[in-house]
Amino acid sequence: MLKGLKISALVFLVSMMGCSSSVDNEKEFLKWLGDQDNGFVKKAKANGFLLSMKYLPAEYLALNEMEKDGKSDMKYFKDYVNKFKDSKTFLLMISNEENSVNAGNYDVTNLREYDQRIKDLSFNIKELLVLKTSSGKKYQPVLTTMENLYEISNKKSIYIVFTDDQKEILNSERLDIVFQDTFLDTGINHFVFESKKINNLPSLNFN
Repeated sequence: MLKGLKISALVFLVSMMGCSSSVDNEKEFLKWLGDQDNGFVKKAKANGFLLSMKYLPAEYLALNEMEKDGKSDMKYFKDYVNKFKDSKTFLLMISNEENSVNAGNYDVTNLREYDQRIKDLSFNIKELLVLKTSSGKKYQPVLTTMENLYEISNKKSIYIVFTDDQKEILNSERLDIVFQDTFLDTGINHFVFESKKINNLPSLNFN
């Protein structure tokens, strides 16, 4: 994912972030993002389902897009970051403690219901999600999309994007993402992120 980027691009990233910690390679970076102590992942568990909400920073998304587009020169990095800087992107991962159960087949009895569930997870889930800022303002996602894993695991991954023209979300001290589940019987789940943590990425000192 991050391989192939020139060292100069990564030095440029370090200078932009100005952080107190550092990681030395891609594996450490992904591990750092997945460490709950760093504030980028929030989890909830109910009815046998594990719900994990991860914040995906603009720099992470930019490096992903650069890799997909075959761009390795640092001159492109700032432009890629700018594509994501005015929005907040999250990844909701839903799994079950039973390998045979997943968000797609839970309480589903026929193919018609299965097709509807996939539509719900891909698109209609937008209506079940809301982001609340510190001031109490609420926003629904502008985009939700489910990653297609072709049923190779019992995990469903859904990308969620929030944005607003007034910068209320970007300037909020706390972001509370509320998932009002209507099809997995997990109830109402809150995933609260502190901006002071999710705005504090480590320096990337890749060799």
